[in-house]
Amino acid sequence: MAASREYLPLPSEEELRTLYPSNLELLNVQVLFRHGERTPVRARFQTWGLAPFWPFCKIARQFTQTIVTYPNDASTPFEYVRRLESVAKGLPNNVPVPASGFKSGQSDELCMLGELTDLGRETGFKLGDRLRWLYIDKLKFLPPLFNDHKYFYFRSSHVARSNETLLSLFNGLYPPTFRKAGLKPTIYTRLFPQENAYPNDENCRRLSELGFMFAEIAAHRWNPVLADYPSSKLTDVLPNGVAIDGSPRASGVFDTVAACVAHNVPYPEGFNDERVVKEIREAVMDEWYLGVQKSREYRTLAVGAIAGDFLYRIKLAVNADKAAHGSKLKDLFSPREKFEPREKAVKLALYGSHDTTIASLLCAIQAFDHQWPPFTSDIRFELFAHSKPVEVPKPADKPTVSTSESEVMNTPLRPAGFVSSKTKREYFVRLTYNDKTLKLPGCAKEGEHLPGDSSFCTLEAFEKVINEFVPQNWELQCRQNLGKPVLDNPEIAKEFSTIPRVDGAVMSKPQA
Repeated sequence: MAASREYLPLPSEEELRTLYPSNLELLNVQVLFRHGERTPVRARFQTWGLAPFWPFCKIARQFTQTIVTYPNDASTPFEYVRRLESVAKGLPNNVPVPASGFKSGQSDELCMLGELTDLGRETGFKLGDRLRWLYIDKLKFLPPLFNDHKYFYFRSSHVARSNETLLSLFNGLYPPTFRKAGLKPTIYTRLFPQENAYPNDENCRRLSELGFMFAEIAAHRWNPVLADYPSSKLTDVLPNGVAIDGSPRASGVFDTVAACVAHNVPYPEGFNDERVVKEIREAVMDEWYLGVQKSREYRTLAVGAIAGDFLYRIKLAVNADKAAHGSKLKDLFSPREKFEPREKAVKLALYGSHDTTIASLLCAIQAFDHQWPPFTSDIRFELFAHSKPVEVPKPADKPTVSTSESEVMNTPLRPAGFVSSKTKREYFVRLTYNDKTLKLPGCAKEGEHLPGDSSFCTLEAFEKVINEFVPQNWELQCRQNLGKPVLDNPEIAKEFSTIPRVDGAVMSKPQA
């Protein structure tokens, strides 16, 4: 079970020349990444002996906040130490006690549930360091010194572990000695109701409904499987068995084991059985991602908005390149994207996100490998330009006036033909996932990709792939079709209608 990312070796000089051909110019890079390693989002397996508080947050124990010093209203950093507290079990009145980890003496290093650990900060830095090696040291695409905001766009979900991973990544991309003194990165976040850095079902009623439906389908398909072999191997920690809608849910069980594997924390012996892990993983992936694969409405509401953000920034970069080369600008933007002031094109955009974002987007573009995205997984969108010679018609020469017929007959004339006096800019988009180049089915046909390499989608083909699930109005579409079954997949709708229910009630989908 690979919970942490296993990096491929850095490419050789020859491999770099193949990956980045000299006839293609890199214009824009966007990186969508999952946060680094974290603790489980809930305390589980405590009866087995797994501590609810994990001692892997030594770096995070020192906190700094900005406060105002009165009476001169000057802002100043204020450092403090965080210490976690719990309540004693089995005692009345919720007696407060210091929280404890795997052993005593670690009270200042304990993590909150779902918190980025020291390891997660380290792997975030490593991803940034690898991006520096590629885009700064080797390709000379980004400036070696962070001295201007104009080349960059940084954004994170509102969840702390995502933002903290982005900070660690930036520190690897531009270590302190490679930053202009006093210049700080700007990181954008959105209000919770407008968040699209993960499938936001809490603020989209229709997406929540569809999530319930597909979770119920997954339970109908997989609960009998999980009740057999996996449950028989986990009776010591899950006496009631494993189930999609169990307590804890199968997704929660999988999450806790993944966190244990990443941090080398002991976990119940039954999870060393590859078949147990495989069947639970496949069941949970059906619960979370079957909807993205089978329903256009689902993927539109889940990841269509952030996919539209990627496409928007690609169009900004294309327009900027056209303007720089004196090309006649063609408005690439749909009516919903036309507003002023329009943002400027950047060279690098970083998006701190989550596993559900990564996997759902891969499903939506038909590039999912059916493996849960490890911590710090990333999808990269690279925009390239290619200058293609344009053949301009040139008329045939006409004979000049001559006094001698023999002169006319003996003067060689250049026939009508073409000369390549102009060039046309063509644009291609390539996606990679964890350093592996993706080949999208939507770019497979001739004319939809760079000749000889289907990993380079033409801009037109890529735009078609993305626009298939970009919402026109996400908030409005979140309020449509409420109470209705899956409308755009008759096969799934039929399966859902045959699932037996108690009093016709649709199951809820509580958190893992």
